[in-house]
Amino acid sequence: MSSSAAGSRYHLLALTGHAPTAAARLASAVRLGATAPVVLVDVTTADDLDVEALGTLARLSMLLRATGGGVVLIGASATARQLTARTGTAWLLPAHRDVEAAVAGLPVCGRPWTVAELASGGGLSRTTEDG
Repeated sequence: MSSSAAGSRYHLLALTGHAPTAAARLASAVRLGATAPVVLVDVTTADDLDVEALGTLARLSMLLRATGGGVVLIGASATARQLTARTGTAWLLPAHRDVEAAVAGLPVCGRPWTVAELASGGGLSRTTEDG
């Protein structure tokens, strides 16, 4: 992920409920309103994080990589991480235990990374800054 394209901002979105449906909604919201190419997706409360949901997130990551970004999973279960390894998508969906670890894993650009809201205001972003 390119730090210059990311501009020290990322979207922090939660994937909740039925994961395949939620992943599709989240991908649509990002495609319509992303103002930063890096999307951290908190999957700790998602149900059924399966191949379908991970495939949707991997396709979104490929799209965002074209602009220097990508998708990073937060709180993915061991099963989800194994699925990404078996399907060859682990490089598209790096996983971290929490937000702090995910932000620490973002490219160094000399400025602190902060949360950015989706332009559409779809209510999927958290609006606090990392401190």
